[in-house]
Amino acid sequence: MATEKPLNIDLGALTAGRHCFEYKLDDAFFSALDQDVVLGGSVSVSVQIIAQEDTFKLSLSLEGTVEVTCDRCLDPVTESVEAEDELLIKLAAHDDEDENCVYLDMTHPVFDLGWLLYEEISVSLPIVCRHQPGECNPQMEELLQAHLCTTIEDEEN
Repeated sequence: MATEKPLNIDLGALTAGRHCFEYKLDDAFFSALDQDVVLGGSVSVSVQIIAQEDTFKLSLSLEGTVEVTCDRCLDPVTESVEAEDELLIKLAAHDDEDENCVYLDMTHPVFDLGWLLYEEISVSLPIVCRHQPGECNPQMEELLQAHLCTTIEDEEN
């Protein structure tokens, strides 16, 4: 059962059993977050929650494309993203420390998927995001070549 915000799930309102949610993350989603890595995109998300009393096993799968800044020419570049992950969520009266589980206050059992999905997308990006060879901004390529540092051996070859 979703709350007024589409990516907030009221876990306290879920009955025991399996629950499936589908989301489409678009440019509006990425611009609403307080982040500057992902400029926009289109990502399909599937979330499955298995509810048992006060424990919830969340499985998510996402796939799509996002627009990020090219690390070479600083123009936007499109990167494919794909990820699958699982998370255990427990409702508790107090915050416990456990790296394998997220604890939510029993009095407010609403889980916001937004930042979790953003983090999954971020870590699925390549370490270096850049255009294919020859596709970078030609003006920036020219500037890079003008400031390219070479060694004496490079000049001899």
